Amino acid sequence: MDTTEIIVAGCGPTGAMVSTLLSQYSIPHVVLERDLEVNSDPRGIALDEDGIRYLQACGIYDKIFTEIGQCMGKFTFVGGTHRDLSRKPFMAMDYNTTEGGTGHPGFLCHKQPCIESSLRERIKTLGVADIRLGSRVTSVREDDEWVYVSYADPPNTTHMVRGRFLVGADGKTGFTRKQYLEPRGITLDRSGTSYYDKEWVALNWKISLPTPETHPEFPLWEKGFTPQQVYDTFFPKDFRFLCNYRRPAVCGRFGLERDRLWRFEFVVQEGEDSTEMASPAQIVNVVYPYITHPGHRYGLSVKNVTFPRDCIEVLRCRPFRFSARSCNKWALGRVLLCGDAAHVFPPFGGQGIASAFRDAISLVWRLRIATGNSTPGVEKVDYEKLFEGWYAERKQQLDKSLQSTVENGDFVTESNSVKIFVRNWYLWFLQLVPSWRHWLQLGNRRDGMTKYRWEDDRGMAFLPSLGGGRNLPQVYATAMSSEAKEEKVSFTDDLIFAPAKTGLFQVAVILSSAETASQVDLKLRRLGDISGGCLKEDEATIFVNTTDPLVLDSAGRKLYRFSTADEFAAEPSMCAGRPEPIGYDPHRMSKEVGLNKYVILRPDRFIFAVCDKRSELEYAARTLRDLITTGSL
Repeated sequence: MDTTEIIVAGCGPTGAMVSTLLSQYSIPHVVLERDLEVNSDPRGIALDEDGIRYLQACGIYDKIFTEIGQCMGKFTFVGGTHRDLSRKPFMAMDYNTTEGGTGHPGFLCHKQPCIESSLRERIKTLGVADIRLGSRVTSVREDDEWVYVSYADPPNTTHMVRGRFLVGADGKTGFTRKQYLEPRGITLDRSGTSYYDKEWVALNWKISLPTPETHPEFPLWEKGFTPQQVYDTFFPKDFRFLCNYRRPAVCGRFGLERDRLWRFEFVVQEGEDSTEMASPAQIVNVVYPYITHPGHRYGLSVKNVTFPRDCIEVLRCRPFRFSARSCNKWALGRVLLCGDAAHVFPPFGGQGIASAFRDAISLVWRLRIATGNSTPGVEKVDYEKLFEGWYAERKQQLDKSLQSTVENGDFVTESNSVKIFVRNWYLWFLQLVPSWRHWLQLGNRRDGMTKYRWEDDRGMAFLPSLGGGRNLPQVYATAMSSEAKEEKVSFTDDLIFAPAKTGLFQVAVILSSAETASQVDLKLRRLGDISGGCLKEDEATIFVNTTDPLVLDSAGRKLYRFSTADEFAAEPSMCAGRPEPIGYDPHRMSKEVGLNKYVILRPDRFIFAVCDKRSELEYAARTLRDLITTGSL
């Protein structure tokens, strides 16, 4: 029998992120993946800025906007029963900006297989994980110390591996939940009032460009159209929510611009057969009218102009049941659920993979504690309380994401004519006022950074009395120097959680001026001892709340200042493939927590405590030590 620390079932995007983060902590683990290759079907296509931030945390930022995808642009809501993708929307949410607080644009339209491949390459580079492809889980059992997983690989040979914990990242139909945890009382339930359950058809097309040589009879050549202009006309940029009460639909480009991939999803109505609605004949009836334009639009005598069908390659067309559900518990004994195994989303908010990534980054540091890899000498903690705190926090954020997603769905699927009339005119009126229009454009970023609500006796890992439970914004920063030449612009996350640092939690110091840096060492003195080694005072990252490049490092420590949008945009390695940081505020971090503050940060970028006085730092460090040794606060 093989023995490891963690077993991960599934190596889709969730399992791959769990494995990457475990590898960055050098925690031995085995990944069991049923398929021999990365699934080539682009299933999920939207990832919000939290998801982008967590891909950055995995060390693959250089691939996000150059290989994986591009900024999604705007979410436009188009009313009416027509089939005109160029119709003016009644509302638009602008996700080109960086106003969400992560330093990234609001949404990425991506190729899911590329996310998985990039994470697997990163796992291979780190060299910690043992990924076993073609391994199908067949049984799970536990005792007081171990969880045992049997699996079969071709040609159906059975093996067994044991680990301290099993992370089920094998999806909503995977073995971990369906076969092992559901018989033990885990249920996938409706999540509060955020209920949705409906069948849709989802298709992916890959488009090739027609040319005058390949399609000489295509009528738009005589109007001077280029092949690219034809593509842009029939498959316009930005993502569209088609609020057609007769047949609600969602469509838009995804992947990189050069990929020319297009997604279209539409509702299967009551009484319709979902398999039949995904047939080529029905696609002609439902989807092709959207890529057929009246000739008079272009001043042509022909009745209609249809995009050439032989330039469309169908990558996928099949029905799916979209629902909004969450498990009553995400952890039982030594077995945990992540991603689609723990919750499922309808497709209206791009939250499926993003929520899975939030699960992963907030779970893995707790696994580091539970396996004794965080602090030498601490071998046993109350892991059940530790994991209860994990999913209690996550369910708060998940419920909010589900509610926002279902509200987007209500916009799309509303069928009551009176409500549609009121909605459209109300939103039209709001957009007459610039500040209200901007508020609408922010979309789900209106409420600012996520903040957890404290729940007693749930093992939550933050100090509400010291401003804990908030997500810390990310900005850009540059090392200060007395010399004219400065270091390149970096993300603040990459400085705070630099790979060379070994402390489980990190300290970020935000100063009003460089002159006050001389006080930092005194305030941080012996913090590592007090926290039981979870904090390391020499790993603290010190920021000065200025964008002035000529401030000296006067304290012997490296100091960082905040960088401007122009400085970030001028860095080819940082801004390649993505929009320049519109709406960026270099002081967003200091505005969130204040000046001359010592911020104790969890690895998932949530604040454990914000301290000013030495006594507050000592209290937070002692409480953190208790968390490590007992698994609860």
